[in-house]
Amino acid sequence: MVFLIFIMLGPVPLFAQEMLGIMNSSRAGITGSVINPAVPVTSPFYVDINIVAANVFVENNYVYLAKEEYRFKRFFEKNPVFPTHGPKDNQVLYDVYNQKDKNAYANVRLLGPSFSVTVGRHSFGIVTGARAVMSTRNVPFDIAKFAFEQLEYPPQFDVNYVDNRNVYNAELAWMENGFNYSYVIKQKAMDYWAGGITVKNLQGYGGGYLYSKTLDYVLLEHDTLIIHNATLQGGYALPLNYETNQYMRDPFFKGKGIGMDIGVIYEKKKQSGHTEQVSKLCAPNYIPYVFKIGVSIIDIGRVKFTHNAEKLVLDNKSTYWPGLSLSDYSSVREFTNSFSNQFYGDTTSLIQGNEIIVGLPTALSVQADVNYRGNWFFNGTLVYPLQVSKSGLIRPAVLGLTPRYETTMFEASLPLTLYDWSKPRIGLSARFRGFYIGTEKISGFFHFTDFTGLDLYVGLKLSLRKGNCHSKPASNCGYNEYKKFTK
Repeated sequence: MVFLIFIMLGPVPLFAQEMLGIMNSSRAGITGSVINPAVPVTSPFYVDINIVAANVFVENNYVYLAKEEYRFKRFFEKNPVFPTHGPKDNQVLYDVYNQKDKNAYANVRLLGPSFSVTVGRHSFGIVTGARAVMSTRNVPFDIAKFAFEQLEYPPQFDVNYVDNRNVYNAELAWMENGFNYSYVIKQKAMDYWAGGITVKNLQGYGGGYLYSKTLDYVLLEHDTLIIHNATLQGGYALPLNYETNQYMRDPFFKGKGIGMDIGVIYEKKKQSGHTEQVSKLCAPNYIPYVFKIGVSIIDIGRVKFTHNAEKLVLDNKSTYWPGLSLSDYSSVREFTNSFSNQFYGDTTSLIQGNEIIVGLPTALSVQADVNYRGNWFFNGTLVYPLQVSKSGLIRPAVLGLTPRYETTMFEASLPLTLYDWSKPRIGLSARFRGFYIGTEKISGFFHFTDFTGLDLYVGLKLSLRKGNCHSKPASNCGYNEYKKFTK
């Protein structure tokens, strides 16, 4: 089963996580519900529409492109050519060979058409999107090195490696659509409390996982493997005919599930106020805050695959496997048959179920935002993974501090983040009316450091501000009018 780990780890080199520049803006609206579902009712808008947004994020601590050889523009070339090196002069990537566990995370997210409408103390919204996520955690250095070198690394031959740590790998591609509801729980004087929930229907396109508990093995040479003990399980549900490896479209979605986000927000307002029942959606006035604190749990849920799914199990199994270099599999079924025969002595015992479950990347998030002076804000955000399943995605921890300058027309921020408790990063984002673009890792676009990953997000939205009805003024003046009157 060590080779299944190799296979699943192998795609990592081939190719923002949290989009802090826009998610924590006071004008985030329905887009901000991704980080805290209570955001829509607290925003300055009575109607907020996310037209489209996209985020691409890749990061790992093992393989990289050397800074002397990396050019971002190559990703846009039709047939990009990267410098090669290595014993066979065919390697593009370099690896970090040390005894630290290897981790990787990739996230591609499309926020589809979404909107929210605020009516008094209530906000109602619809969210849509598509996501593909891969996470790999705690891969031992020896396995990572054998995968990188395709088993041809003599310094690790004839060494008995015993890896008793839990190794996790999961992939999931799915579509989601759901309903967001947020509500003003309490508003007294300058104290403002809001809560929110987003419930999502999940449609799984494909997924898989591998969980390893014990792996005790020796690779005598690149061609002979001895496994003394392997205790692990995995599974997959892919859009393939496993007998022929041909693409299989029907059914398009092979799994389904339910997802949920919950959150609360407290704001200290700049003046006293209360939410009134009004005849027009646009009539209520928005009162800015001095500071706010939010707490949320995001991506609660899982996808259960029942179509074209197979669960694989090895429980305290051993084997002597010569002739590895002669192994050449033309289909998934040929691989599982050979693997099952090697460990169980038949071609069917490895597969022990036709359903698998892959969990979402659940996380606890804490957000704090302070209106320091005028249009200047400082935001602090913590995203901490909550692992609820051995077969689920694991989100890396992110700790961020984001200063920003914000007006109705323009916004700029400088996210400073610590990724996975080990990698400090500097980002940059900007918003022009409803268009925004940003990154949490600006170094990924240049070649003054080695390239280990990339983060980029971009989006377009349309918003209608509270207290702006473009007609007769409301009977109760807004905060801006209040300031003019007091002056």
